[in-house]
Amino acid sequence: MELIRISNRKLKLMLTPTDMSHFELTADTLGEDFTKTHHAFRLLLSELKTQIGFDADDRHLSVQYFPSREGGCEMFISNLQDGTEENSQAMKTQDQHALQIRSTKKANDCFWRDFVYRFEALEDLLSVCKRLYSIGYICESSAYRDEKKRYYLILSTHSSSPFSIPDEIGFIVEYGSIENASAIKIYVREHGSPICQQDAIAQLSQLS
Repeated sequence: MELIRISNRKLKLMLTPTDMSHFELTADTLGEDFTKTHHAFRLLLSELKTQIGFDADDRHLSVQYFPSREGGCEMFISNLQDGTEENSQAMKTQDQHALQIRSTKKANDCFWRDFVYRFEALEDLLSVCKRLYSIGYICESSAYRDEKKRYYLILSTHSSSPFSIPDEIGFIVEYGSIENASAIKIYVREHGSPICQQDAIAQLSQLS
């Protein structure tokens, strides 16, 4: 099992077929059998707590997973419980005390892509981050400002093809323009200053 800590509350896991078997996970039925799914995630969370101290309750998780042809999967785990009174009340109101599984079962042909958006005003960047955070969109994100006081949001996420844009981020062009990801990533390293190098969506969403 390989893992990347995106933030204190978000992880990216890469599980091999052996890992799937060890944690009693089956990609084809993950999330469909409530009892088996919770048992499997209790095993997985126990391992994550032992390895990196990631402490979460399986009743307060959002999981997005992408099965692979080989029988393993990539998985994003987000801890919905941040310990604040406001969040706890919201979870009670919205009845979110259950493991939430978002499956992409057509993800055998998924591609990991970078998307970059440019904004002329900070308010537009903050509004986009707030909307992405509100829908629970899980990806790697960073934000920069260049010498001309323009703002950039870099998203690393899955796409169904090398040329398509995930539906969840399609709205961003209402606030800014999509840019060439490879060129802008080089540009901001030379002419930009980092605002958030990790977990930009979660951090900037709180400022809007």
